Amino acid sequence: MRDLFLALVVLALLLAGWFALNRWILQVYPADPSEGGRYTVIRWASDPNPARNEQIALFNRLYEDRRVRVVLDPSAEVQKILTQAAAGGGPDVFDIYSYSSFALYVSKGVLLPIDDYMGQANLSVDDFWPQRRNALAIQGEGPGQHRTYCVPNNVTTSVTFFNRSLYDVVARERRTLGMEMPSLPWNHWTWWDYVRLCQALTRKNLEGRRYETFGSGGAGFGGGLSDFIYQAGGSLLSADGAQVLLDSPAGQEACQYLYDLANTFHVAPAAEDQSAQTGGGGWGGQSILGLFTAGKLGSIFIGRWGLIKVRREARFTVEIYPLPRYVPYSEWERWMRDPQISGDPSRRDGSWGELSAETRNRGKAAELGGRVTGININTRHPEEAFYFLEYLSSPDYNNLLTKDADAFGSRREFSLAYFSRPDPAFPEEDQHRPALLEAMEHTRPERAAAYGAAFEIARLQNTLTTNLVNAAYQPADPGRTFTYQFLGPLPGQPLQTNPTLGQAAAGEMAERMRRELEAGRRRQALSSRDHHLDIFFIALLLGGLVLGARWLASRQGDAS
Repeated sequence: MRDLFLALVVLALLLAGWFALNRWILQVYPADPSEGGRYTVIRWASDPNPARNEQIALFNRLYEDRRVRVVLDPSAEVQKILTQAAAGGGPDVFDIYSYSSFALYVSKGVLLPIDDYMGQANLSVDDFWPQRRNALAIQGEGPGQHRTYCVPNNVTTSVTFFNRSLYDVVARERRTLGMEMPSLPWNHWTWWDYVRLCQALTRKNLEGRRYETFGSGGAGFGGGLSDFIYQAGGSLLSADGAQVLLDSPAGQEACQYLYDLANTFHVAPAAEDQSAQTGGGGWGGQSILGLFTAGKLGSIFIGRWGLIKVRREARFTVEIYPLPRYVPYSEWERWMRDPQISGDPSRRDGSWGELSAETRNRGKAAELGGRVTGININTRHPEEAFYFLEYLSSPDYNNLLTKDADAFGSRREFSLAYFSRPDPAFPEEDQHRPALLEAMEHTRPERAAAYGAAFEIARLQNTLTTNLVNAAYQPADPGRTFTYQFLGPLPGQPLQTNPTLGQAAAGEMAERMRRELEAGRRRQALSSRDHHLDIFFIALLLGGLVLGARWLASRQGDAS
């Protein structure tokens, strides 16, 4: 008995030592954030952006007296959230990255309405950027009626990140060779000025076999193709999301431009080109942003949030400009043919020129997107979860987020106050301020497909973008050609394209989107119809079958 007792004591000491080694030295077991139940722990599903650590730390300090803490769940992938919510679980709060995802979550019933909590906190959807309100609440039947589900976490719109150091290197090389260097970007530059600049920044190695740098990252993050369509005067969808407008002239022109960037001008990498390049490490390493911070791209279209990685990793000077605006190529070519105008953009005239505010702002547009945050319908701590949403709306969080370059804060007044003056902590970013303010002045609300088809339409839009870059479409008219007289790789060396490729791509994908939209409409109509009459007839049919069976049974009994 004594030997058994000693053996149990030794075993207990070994287990205790093993636990202590893993708990305090190797730190295998994470610390208990609730500290034995003293704190209510709220799980926040978001991306593993490095800025999240300080954002969480600030919340935990500010809400210490309420005994609430937030921990990060480093994935807000849509299917994961839906699966966990369907099983009655999931994070307490989660980020939503697009209006289409918001519409999907609302249709699936996984978001908790927060109107009562908003009223208690003296918050309203009117406190936030007006272009973002449609991704926070669902409009009711009457004027001013709505049901609120989310608050913005941040807002973002695409701008042009520009590798100024690469530009300076290329400019010196070209001047040595007696070649012209396109001018730096400016707030009113055009699609075609962008192409010329990207051509200069696209370089191959000495053998001419491999691209060392591309001038453009293509559609990039954010609105992407939708931004091009808005700039050309159209939109992917109608305002109510019930119609697909992709195959409009503006949609066809946007598709053609994206195709030509990669396949006619060869200034943006296709999938094969991108996989052959090596980006940076860590968060976003092999993305377009990772390639940019590694110095492999001259420019990308992305939200200000990309500065988080740029500040950490880029070893070159980064400048920010608005997106290039749409101007018809024929008008731009007219300017280029005039010697007095071609060398001085401020003299560009006509209905798209730079001589008046109205004309120089034509063709400017970009979606206002970003993250919104909602509460899981299954949370066991709805009041504490709303503390976090209240925090996202506070000056403390907004100022931290804007200073940390996690795009723009959810409250317009705080963002404008920050960008109205230089930040002494980042003097090299003073150049960014006018471009960012200019870009925010020309934003449009995101649109999403109606009838519960939002997520599928967004998926098809991404497929369209990939297929355009990878030249996966055949032209509508194989014999057609169009010549870019002033956009050849060298002066006097024009480039040709087939101008019906954009038409074919937009037409094919628009039909696929319409089929998905119609399928969604039928599903919604079926689920929302009154089924009382169906139930009555089914019951009548079953009753008839029972009576018929009994009658047949009685006939057989009589016959026997």
